[in-house]
Amino acid sequence: MTVITASYAQKALIEAGYPVKELHTIEEGSNHFVFIVVLHDTSRLICKFAKVRKTEQNIGSANRDTLFGGLLSLEREAYLFSMIRDKAEVPTPKVYGIHRSEYGTFIVLEYMTGISQKEYMKQSGYSKQAFLNSMEYLGRDFAKIQQVTFPSFGNIMENSIIDPSGLTNFSDRFRFVIQMRLDRCIQKHMFSEKEISIVSRFFKEKLDQFRPHFEASISIPVLNFTDMHAENFYVDHFGKPSGYFDLESAQAAPAALEFYGFRFFLFNFYDEECFKAAEGAFFRGYQAAGGLYTPTTEEDGKAIDFLAGCRLLELAQSYWGYKDGVRDLWGEKMKNLLFAYIETEKIDYMSIGDIWRERDHQPPYPLTE
Repeated sequence: MTVITASYAQKALIEAGYPVKELHTIEEGSNHFVFIVVLHDTSRLICKFAKVRKTEQNIGSANRDTLFGGLLSLEREAYLFSMIRDKAEVPTPKVYGIHRSEYGTFIVLEYMTGISQKEYMKQSGYSKQAFLNSMEYLGRDFAKIQQVTFPSFGNIMENSIIDPSGLTNFSDRFRFVIQMRLDRCIQKHMFSEKEISIVSRFFKEKLDQFRPHFEASISIPVLNFTDMHAENFYVDHFGKPSGYFDLESAQAAPAALEFYGFRFFLFNFYDEECFKAAEGAFFRGYQAAGGLYTPTTEEDGKAIDFLAGCRLLELAQSYWGYKDGVRDLWGEKMKNLLFAYIETEKIDYMSIGDIWRERDHQPPYPLTE
């Protein structure tokens, strides 16, 4: 894999006609080499080159989405930004150009204002109210986002083509996804033969169990961003989202696929009491803005937890054997949480939040009201 350095990116941008004054690397990008570009008139842009995630090197194909197996391209990403901005009416970056260079293809995007939700919480002094405000604003946006619907389940490609086509039961869609994740677990030798048998049987039985619930007439295929964590969107100084920009894995899927992610990556920022308050704030905003899919039944809750269990499988595989001084044990921890879910059919969202805390260093409780 070619590492795109700041000097390579600057040379490519200048050759494409951008008057670059200076350029800074953004370290957070896991699927891209990302740069903030400052032009001579002091305006700013974002430049992104595709890359293979470190946790997925030698696993799967370089141009495939690691979550769902969809074909990735900067053209797909550009289309998604435009489609989502137009149809959902939420802020996504404008695309200024897709260019070829000797270092690979790159995309140039609008530099969106605001700061990450993670940085917003830090600047707030880890305030409870700031956190709840941001979750309520998020709910309002996702009420609009989930009003965008599709005829079937799958990857949203250019021109809103759904790939694979014609899948009107989400169990059929996710059967492929889970098998892809299991195959990668086997490649990494993370399960014993007995364990792989247990895990395979569990997910097969669950997909069969949820089949009536996952029929498209009940679980409508709606727009899902799918990877909503605190560094994947910007907020303003009120905590209101000002930019969504990591959308390359967008899916036509049940709303539950998005709802599990909020529990998995956002609502568990602090303690359990705040988790419940955050989920309440989100759905308060969601319902006020006309959201259509608030989970109300026991089956709704079980479906959300099942999709969280599917993500535990993916993350256990993704981090298995990965060493960087911070995430060395994440694969084992995710595997343990996965087997706890298989045994109890309950997701320990607070323990998942504790894992993110090892990296993000936020306190376990709000420091101010």
